[in-house]
Amino acid sequence: MSDDTQPKQVAKATKTVAVITLLPVYTAAGRAPYPIGTKLNVAPDRASFWVSRGIARLESAGAGEVNRVGPSADNSVEVAPLPDAPPMTPLPQNLGS
Repeated sequence: MSDDTQPKQVAKATKTVAVITLLPVYTAAGRAPYPIGTKLNVAPDRASFWVSRGIARLESAGAGEVNRVGPSADNSVEVAPLPDAPPMTPLPQNLGS
């Protein structure tokens, strides 16, 4: 008898896409997340989901396309004025008596 009759196991190749995380990604409850900037290989549908929601970016996209807060944001913030202090009243004459 030959081995040709035995069923052959074929490894199914799954396509993955390389992404870089922009937010911490938790894989399980109680475990530490993947930190920001971690390169992960994920399925194409998960990669498109993460990219559309800003969780990750495609590695092939490059760092230049990442939305970041520009330096002008620091100059556009104004400090709110402090409210007036409440009026001061003198201490009572009989403390604890």
